[in-house]
Amino acid sequence: MSEAPQSPIGFESSHSTKASRQKKCKVPQMRRASRRTQSGSNMAYSHCLEPDWLPHVDAIIDVVSDGNCGYRCIASGLGLADVDGWRIVRRRMYDEIIGYEYLWREVLGSSFEPVKNAVHCPEKQEGASFKEWLTLPDMGLLVSTAFNVILVNLSHGSASTFLPLRSTPTSSLHNRLIIAMANERNIHWVRVQLRVNAPLPSLYPSWDRYVENCAKGWRDGFVFRDIAPIATADHEATIPVVDLDTP
Repeated sequence: MSEAPQSPIGFESSHSTKASRQKKCKVPQMRRASRRTQSGSNMAYSHCLEPDWLPHVDAIIDVVSDGNCGYRCIASGLGLADVDGWRIVRRRMYDEIIGYEYLWREVLGSSFEPVKNAVHCPEKQEGASFKEWLTLPDMGLLVSTAFNVILVNLSHGSASTFLPLRSTPTSSLHNRLIIAMANERNIHWVRVQLRVNAPLPSLYPSWDRYVENCAKGWRDGFVFRDIAPIATADHEATIPVVDLDTP
């Protein structure tokens, strides 16, 4: 069983938000949707990952390339429907950044307005312009906090882990949902399925600065480290790619 997103946060004043923030340090759960996929042996995206992480990967999952690919990866990891899951993700992120504006202005600094505008999703919008793409590390803590998940960026040259800032984690590590992804040449995101008990990249530094006391337990029980270079040639040939790149 995996954890899923909280119900959207309403629009609140900074004062009422701060008060409720101190009272709601819990993680609601919801059953994930089931989805059927087909796997293959295409290694087209293995170059997106740091080579040292490849032995810890079970599959690379491709998604539709329409500008919303990053949000589609999050939706896929949450078990949301392929058709409009990305829309749910963007709206939930927007509710989070608006509902806790005082927090995200502090966390994001000058990136607050660009990130807020990027995740805003008009009712009839389909694709996404360059300015609306999901970007890491800017949106990493926002994603992990909005959905109470562990977000892992395995992109070549920028591997890092993002944890929620204000929710109490479940005591069981198996109930903590990990969503991993990697970027191809700054133009496309793919989801990465990690093996059970795989180590995770080092924590994103800002987490320690902004995390609430009730959320500090998110890092307990995991191994956060950089992996020393090892031979990966034999493993690369066995990583399946799940192709969801169909509208």
